[in-house]
Amino acid sequence: MADCEAMSKMVNVSEIDTEEDRMRAALARVSRGDETALEELYRAYAPAVFAFSLSRAPNREIAEEVAADAWLGCWRSARSFRGDSRVLTWLLGIAKRQVYAHTRRKRLVEVPLDDSVCEIPGDEEDALDRIAGETSVAEMLAALDALPAELSETARLAWLHELPYSEIAAVTEVPTGTVKSRISRARRLLKEILGGGHEKRR
Repeated sequence: MADCEAMSKMVNVSEIDTEEDRMRAALARVSRGDETALEELYRAYAPAVFAFSLSRAPNREIAEEVAADAWLGCWRSARSFRGDSRVLTWLLGIAKRQVYAHTRRKRLVEVPLDDSVCEIPGDEEDALDRIAGETSVAEMLAALDALPAELSETARLAWLHELPYSEIAAVTEVPTGTVKSRISRARRLLKEILGGGHEKRR
């Protein structure tokens, strides 16, 4: 079953490929020294790059430095983009390396989880879809912000930016099973957060 169908409706799915093609074309122009193309990429992805940096940096100041260096890295490394991932995935990979450069801290290795623990009953998924369908974009984003950092980041990459699990796993450096588990937990918590809010309004 599709991941939180109501959430996906926040993005016009029919335009995803067109938007990705546009971003790839902009990145190609960046590789030829087009500053206007870099501005186009920045307008599209700056919030995602900063949010990703903030979730990994020890404080906001370092996150701002990481994000700035990520865009500098984009400018310098645009020619290295091979096209085997989405542009956003590639940008987040640069940001991830910048976090390492700024913090020099080793990440803990997470143990792969059994994919069977990631399955969620259809009724629960349907319940979240129903609640999400009655929720405004602002409420949904606020609910995502209320999740634990690793769940919020994974849910945003999956639902808002439409990245496949394999690319999310590569960017966040966890097994695909862990990505699925985080999506499952995010669904459950969002149902509680959004469901509680709707109950109070009744």
